[in-house]
Amino acid sequence: MNDTALARIMESPQLPTLPAVAVRVLELTSRRDVELSEIAKAVEHDPAIATRVLKTVNSSFYGLTQRVGSIRQALAYLGLETVKGLVLGFSLAQAFKGEEEVLFDFEDYWRRSIYSASAARALASIVKCGDADEAFLAALIQDVGMIALWKHYGDRYIQVLDIADGDHQEISGFERRHFDIDHAEIGAAMLDGWKFPAHIVDVVLLHHHGPEVAAQDEDMRRIVLLATMVAESLGPDPERAQKALRQYEECCSTWFNLRRGTAFAVLKSITQHTGELGRMFDLKTSSNPDVDAILEEADRLRRENRVTAPSPEFPENTDQLTGLPDRNAFQQRLLSVFETEAPAAILLVGIDGMRELNREGGPGSGDAALAKVSDAVLRACREAVGTQASVFRFVGAELAVVLQGDSVARAGILAERLRASIRLAPLADERLGLLKLGASLGIATRLEGTRNLGTPDELLRAAMMAISEARRNGGDSIFAWGDGEPVALAA
Repeated sequence: MNDTALARIMESPQLPTLPAVAVRVLELTSRRDVELSEIAKAVEHDPAIATRVLKTVNSSFYGLTQRVGSIRQALAYLGLETVKGLVLGFSLAQAFKGEEEVLFDFEDYWRRSIYSASAARALASIVKCGDADEAFLAALIQDVGMIALWKHYGDRYIQVLDIADGDHQEISGFERRHFDIDHAEIGAAMLDGWKFPAHIVDVVLLHHHGPEVAAQDEDMRRIVLLATMVAESLGPDPERAQKALRQYEECCSTWFNLRRGTAFAVLKSITQHTGELGRMFDLKTSSNPDVDAILEEADRLRRENRVTAPSPEFPENTDQLTGLPDRNAFQQRLLSVFETEAPAAILLVGIDGMRELNREGGPGSGDAALAKVSDAVLRACREAVGTQASVFRFVGAELAVVLQGDSVARAGILAERLRASIRLAPLADERLGLLKLGASLGIATRLEGTRNLGTPDELLRAAMMAISEARRNGGDSIFAWGDGEPVALAA
């Protein structure tokens, strides 16, 4: 953790603050001798929060047979932890609610948060590990550091989110590369400052670490990790959704010995509550995905034996969808290029319109289009510069081209050719007919004998900032990194 970066953000005046009712409830619940009447009085002091708690307690989400008319009754029926979780959840949702006309996608943020929270509560109840409502709260607030980063860095953070292209698993890495800290570290620091229970702080801190890293409450951490996988499996990108679903199924079995049917039933159950939860929290969320279609696609892939193991026709570090070398291979190639002082360049090629295509065409449309576009890009590179270009699948709907030698001087010309090849790629979808896609490209170049962009990370970061600027300008354009900022080459 970068202590300097953390201190700078934590001292930022733009950092959201916790409402008074939540601060008071946290203070009271930390006392061993606290009376329930004191907590009830604190909650009732905020009529808006109290009303929302009662509305939630009396909803189908909790399924109580007798109507609850007061916070004291809610505490008696549901217990302290449940009511505390609701108060904190509502308080945070209101404090960090989306503002009008901002670039941060609050709808997607809260979609993920609510799916994760609902899944965590359901899973905790099924496996009978820990408090279900604490699991709900931990999953709901696990990404609160993202809002803090946006509040502090503004457009710079939006650019990083653009670079990640909606891939939540990649966001932390990009955050650390650009800001020397990630949202999990910031979120944990915020919760610690608000005196959240230590085990919840720990879960938030570690929610982007692999299963090999143990937490104070390992069951709680595993439940939140599973809940995050559920949210990913219900996301808009079909490829990521299926990858997350496979991981979720495997971890459910390994960690809690849950059968496939039980694990998948969680997905169906939580979507029934999502709309209700959105209304409870007064949050705008997108419509529910078609869970049956997602599970049917998983079954289809399973039948085709694409789930269990990579096909033997694909060597190591090869992307199975496109047949291109994957991101690991890209990193290795970039390191090898920097072993010499010869000129080098990176072209990042982002395919525009993929989210819309996936939404309108359904599962498989985006994958099919990306595979054909990848072929077109590879062919255009081979025709233009031969073996001096190496093409990789970088992340999501983004490809990377590494140039070296004489070809570096022609990076701009090659970028134009790639953009044209994507526009002209023969794409067709049985549901949508003929398709036309565009591309946003970012270029970064290291010239021979210069110290500018003298490391692989610096070169990659410059290319990322260039493609981010291309996207911010409406897409279908080319930007190159020059003199410390992205410069438009073609629009």
